[in-house]
Amino acid sequence: MIQKSSISCLILCIHFMFPTAFAQPANEIAWSDVTELPVLNNNLKHPGVAGAFTGIHNDVLIIAGGANFPSAKPWEGGKKVFHNIIYVLQKKDGKYSPVTAAANTLKQKIAYGASVTIPEGIVCLGGETESGNSRGVFLMQWDASANKAIFKTLPELPVAIANACATSVGSTIYIGGGENGKVSDAFFKMDLAATDPKWETLPPLPVAMSHSVMVSQSNGTHPCIYVFGGRSSNASGISDLHSSVFSYDPVLGKWQKHADINDGKTVTTLSAGTGVASGASYVLLFGGDKGDIFNKIETFNAKIAKAGGEAEKQKLQNEKVALLTSHPGFSKDIYLYNTVTNVWIKTGELPGQSQVTTTAVKWGDAIFIPSGEIKPGTRTPVITIGTIQHKALFSWIDSAVLFLCFLMMTAGRFLFTGKTSNTDDYFKGGERIPQWAAGISIFGAKLSAITFMGIPAKTYATDWTYFFMLMTIIMVMPVVATYFIPFYRRLHVTSAYEYLGKRFNYGSRVMASALYVLLQIGRMGIVVLLPSIALTLVTGIDINVCIIMIGAISIFFTVKGGIEAVIWVEVIQVLILATGALFCLFYLPFHIQDWKSGLDVIQNAEKLKIFDFRLDFSEPTFWVVVVGGLAINLLTYGTDQTTVQRYLTTRSEQESIKSLKLGAWLTLPSTLVFFSIGTLLFLFFREQPGEVNMALENQDNIFPWYIVSQLPAGLSGLLIAGIFAAAMSSTEASMNSTATLLTTDFYQKIYPQVTPKQTLFFARTATLLLGIFVTCIALYMANKGVSSLWDKFNTILGLFTGSIGGAFILGIFTKKANGNGVMAGMAVSCVTQILIQQYTSVHLLMYAFTGLVSCVCFGYVFSLLMPKDQELEGLTMRG
Repeated sequence: MIQKSSISCLILCIHFMFPTAFAQPANEIAWSDVTELPVLNNNLKHPGVAGAFTGIHNDVLIIAGGANFPSAKPWEGGKKVFHNIIYVLQKKDGKYSPVTAAANTLKQKIAYGASVTIPEGIVCLGGETESGNSRGVFLMQWDASANKAIFKTLPELPVAIANACATSVGSTIYIGGGENGKVSDAFFKMDLAATDPKWETLPPLPVAMSHSVMVSQSNGTHPCIYVFGGRSSNASGISDLHSSVFSYDPVLGKWQKHADINDGKTVTTLSAGTGVASGASYVLLFGGDKGDIFNKIETFNAKIAKAGGEAEKQKLQNEKVALLTSHPGFSKDIYLYNTVTNVWIKTGELPGQSQVTTTAVKWGDAIFIPSGEIKPGTRTPVITIGTIQHKALFSWIDSAVLFLCFLMMTAGRFLFTGKTSNTDDYFKGGERIPQWAAGISIFGAKLSAITFMGIPAKTYATDWTYFFMLMTIIMVMPVVATYFIPFYRRLHVTSAYEYLGKRFNYGSRVMASALYVLLQIGRMGIVVLLPSIALTLVTGIDINVCIIMIGAISIFFTVKGGIEAVIWVEVIQVLILATGALFCLFYLPFHIQDWKSGLDVIQNAEKLKIFDFRLDFSEPTFWVVVVGGLAINLLTYGTDQTTVQRYLTTRSEQESIKSLKLGAWLTLPSTLVFFSIGTLLFLFFREQPGEVNMALENQDNIFPWYIVSQLPAGLSGLLIAGIFAAAMSSTEASMNSTATLLTTDFYQKIYPQVTPKQTLFFARTATLLLGIFVTCIALYMANKGVSSLWDKFNTILGLFTGSIGGAFILGIFTKKANGNGVMAGMAVSCVTQILIQQYTSVHLLMYAFTGLVSCVCFGYVFSLLMPKDQELEGLTMRG
């Protein structure tokens, strides 16, 4: 048995031979002063404002209202002045224009309200005026042609409130805390997309407080509302300062406590700061008041109020003024919080004076902190911008390895593209593929970039509840081997849907084939997009260029080579990815130092949870995973043309069954490996919070990020090349299988007299056009964004394959089902699926099951209502 010390020595040798890829910290923000609020009418420098409504609309930064002390400090007798001026910062040709005032103003002078940017404009909530707190809510939009703001009145808040915090999830606005005569724990929401928007009272904040920061961010599965820090005034006059972090889960309707604000070592209180969500699961907090001087000032006020004589009062007042005058400003610390690992780190400092009582906003890739308070009674006109630096961490060794791998993959494809002279070669490889290669190819078709990136990311963010979904592949294997493969082999079909044509009618064959084509178009778009994201992440190459590159290579070799080239490339791809995954599984544990603490965390957070026996079909419970997984994998391995086509490339039925068994059993070790990697990634980034990349906009990139930032140089390049190989081979397989359907199920049926040469030309032309179209789909998805590619893939799979599987079940296991009944059943099943998705909370994993069952039920009933004589010899299980 290999000793741990020997393994450690091997790791050190690898480090020595291949230096690690990362050389610079991942989390850096470049700061600059963009501009300032414009000079006043008397040509004096603008003093700045605190508590302004701030947000982005129509590509303009708006700063409206606010308050300041323009004449003197408050302890010098200065009076707080409220404003209604609207300032705008515009961007033209990538450059920021000087700040200007709008042609109109707010309807009242107001400050210390909350503001939330949504696509429709800036929602402004509550605030303080000279006459008291406000309940008002309005939507502020920017009309560039008129150089003015447009206001839309929204339902008033249930209470008048100032210094509250607010955020949004989609069209729903959340607001909580603040002050309305006393500190508040109230928490409300309003859905602006509702027909009649109204404020709804939610469970109160765990602690009544004001001057908190509220941000919406994903907890790994769905958006939650996070509330950071704040302060609470009390009867003693000395405020309670908070370091607390709470999250409200809109799905569960509950609050949860998280790790207090800290720099990685020391907990700190923080109030009146600002923050933004960043990437897929990170929150940045900028500056804020740690409260030590604030509490001292409050203590002076309390002592002055209790002082017995004028001399004592004056002495205390002088000491208080001295403290205020010498105030050093507020905290400059920047904190990064990971909502998945529940860990904090101090990731830098603001370059200038910290701006508090303001609202940070994201505008494109930049973070803006406009104006605000920098000392008691002192504002600043400065608008600060921070840009998260995107760094490519590929070393020259990685680049060389990636280049060599591309050359080898290209050469390998040429080796396997010279035997295609007819459609039998193009679609079935001449039935000369060894069963072991077909089996590895079946496994490799599912071990795509989706699996390699998606499963570790899902496990990192959640737990092991999806584990049994992949285990259901082994469960359905006997059914497919016994009842599906024999029909395909004995009927000598090229397309899986030829069986439906023989069993029912051409209409059912066309419907199933058309639905499958739609599925593959969606799937290929995702498979092309995933590695493009990875390459952009590590090289900085534009994602559109990456997508076009993958699409072009896949198109060229699929058009030229056919299924045989696809299968042999998949065999190579499996070897590369499996080796890389095993190395990561071997490598990761040696970079986790505190195993005891880590194991306690994953146990308390239930990160290894597999079984959830709740009878809840809206969450990925055990029943949902198993039932949905059985349906999905029965369809995938029993009716999916991409898989069925591999059964047809071997020499015999028995070899087809052996290839299925090999492909299915390879799932068990690979599943254990990928789920384990996800948990290890959670432990690693929890222990090393500074190694995350807060610019990662998609959780699916967490494993590629680990690969490029932590693995030895050279190995990073090899694994990224493996991801590309997986993506290209999966795309090529889908293009070939889809072209098979278009050729056999449509072209040859419409033009039965075509020659083999014409058929082969059409197949290659169809492959070319498919590749171009899929590349365009991937480009669209890249620019629109997809929250979770794993979920999106399973949604597409469930919606489009359920009715197809139902048709096969009716054909193989019943005698009374007929073509017209099955077609009607498939149509009703598709409608049912749309209704289920739109109007129920059924989890996406159940879509395949609901689609299959609805098709079987409706198809059988319609067949009984429309009986038809059929010749069933050899076409059913009992025929």
